[in-house]
Amino acid sequence: SGSTRRWNPATAAAAAATAEAPHALRKEQQPRTGPLGVGDRVLLARGYEHDQEVMLGPLKEGVVGEIVEVLDGPQPLKVLANGELWHYERGALVREGQEQEPISLHPGARVDASNARLGLLVVRGKDWFRGDQDGGAGNVGVVMIVDDIPEGRIGVLWPPSSTARRYSAGAGGQYELQIAPGHTQPLLPPGTLVNASNATLGLLVERGRDWHRGNDDGGPGSVGVIVSLVDDCLVVNVFWPLVRTLANHRVGTNGMFDLQAASLQDTSQRAKAASSLASAQPRACPLDVGDRVILAHGYESDEAVKLGPLKKGVVGEVVEVLDGPQPLKVLANGELWHYERGALVREGQEQPREAEYKGSPG
Repeated sequence: SGSTRRWNPATAAAAAATAEAPHALRKEQQPRTGPLGVGDRVLLARGYEHDQEVMLGPLKEGVVGEIVEVLDGPQPLKVLANGELWHYERGALVREGQEQEPISLHPGARVDASNARLGLLVVRGKDWFRGDQDGGAGNVGVVMIVDDIPEGRIGVLWPPSSTARRYSAGAGGQYELQIAPGHTQPLLPPGTLVNASNATLGLLVERGRDWHRGNDDGGPGSVGVIVSLVDDCLVVNVFWPLVRTLANHRVGTNGMFDLQAASLQDTSQRAKAASSLASAQPRACPLDVGDRVILAHGYESDEAVKLGPLKKGVVGEVVEVLDGPQPLKVLANGELWHYERGALVREGQEQPREAEYKGSPG
């Protein structure tokens, strides 16, 4: 049997149930209330889909299981889902269709038990009293520990200052953090190789194609979060909550890619991410003036790009960064041309997949 840790008691508390009745009562269409019992169709309570131990079980976000037995002990609910049996705490589950309090992931919203999650990007909030521990006002941190949310605390790493501390997210009525303005949880289609172009603060990852670190991540299926990028974004630092370790991993160094996007991203946003592989997430290492660049894989045959000076094997230099859809002004072979960010990579930077942008003259 598996085990769970209580992650979010606020949203896991039993509310008035509106789920369909268990099989024995469906003729009368009686709504079930009270404690969960045998025959109840259940899904994960909000917030548990990010719990490291719950991730090992068969219930994922959107997956429905059925309680087959109620036992004693800390994980009394025996659930059958996708042909697998697993034990859960009562607070980890809600009945199918049961209303759960809406959560706010809007920039500027306070970080509390309802919205704290691994990889959330945050800034200092209304009750901040830590001086410049975050590296200064406006700097963005990454939520890296959520185990302490029942006590109203979360762990955050601040890349600008390399400081990692726990902060109040409801403890003592204090809310030290808020969701970073202009930032959203980065998403990539599950299984996408993480590279220097798509590696982003807060991205949830798992071991990928060239993994070589044994069980440093806590074992197959463990999910980590990118907390900083170094070496021109060819190396990322990842925190692995299951084993509480911070390690660096290759995302293009010598053509090696240790990581891929985790298969346990929010399912509600996967379709959106899959429809745009080059998601408009903020990059920690964007191209800038002076960077020597080449075309990203796949662009050599793009009809619009063919009109510009960059060809396969030709190196250009970014001379200006502007606003608009083609912000990168590049000089190559004596000619100036404007390109979208996704159309270019730094000279020597590996790209394991094709991009989806086009260039234009100017």
